[in-house]
Amino acid sequence: MGDTRIHGTVRQQVGALFKTEAPALLPLPAGLFPCFAEAQRSVHRDGHIEYQKAYYSVPPEYLGRTVWVRAESRILRVFNLRMEVIAAHTRVEAGRFATDQAHLHPHKCCAIERGADYLLQRCRLMGSACGAWAEALHAQRGTYGLRVLQGLLGLAKKHPVHRIEQAAGIALHRGTWRLKDLRRLLQHDENVIQLDFLQTHPLIRDLDAYRIDAFSPP
Repeated sequence: MGDTRIHGTVRQQVGALFKTEAPALLPLPAGLFPCFAEAQRSVHRDGHIEYQKAYYSVPPEYLGRTVWVRAESRILRVFNLRMEVIAAHTRVEAGRFATDQAHLHPHKCCAIERGADYLLQRCRLMGSACGAWAEALHAQRGTYGLRVLQGLLGLAKKHPVHRIEQAAGIALHRGTWRLKDLRRLLQHDENVIQLDFLQTHPLIRDLDAYRIDAFSPP
């Protein structure tokens, strides 16, 4: 038995020593010991932070700032850098949002919170190339690509849709799935984009080949 052995450090029998120390021990807590994981996060422009592919709101004054997240099995708490609790949410599944109305009015909920289907449909309305690039992006990156889809829609505020369509066609052909790739393409001269688009778009490329074959001298 373990309580009859002589402890190697104090040179006393374990069971006898425990009887003298037991009155000084405190009772065990009523609940389980806390078990949690912590991580640092940045607050996105939509007023949410991301943790394990799920999104949680924070007060609007923390927009763009860094916060600490403490995730337990069912509760997620958000702390400022002074380790003061600024938000607490029930954990939600990946791709879902937990939004406190005190942080963000329901009428101001961003498009990303409406889900992938809504964003993909909006991207398809921009054009066939944008729709195809958005669908391929979602297939490649899943939930992590939702903010990129939102960024694609936001490009229409700064650039003509036909240029975004051309850039999306080139990005789709090259297999690049980052928003900065589209922005880089849009920064090029419009003629360069159009030439690259004509050279990479399969339908237009096939039509050009047909014209060459049909009208070339025998």
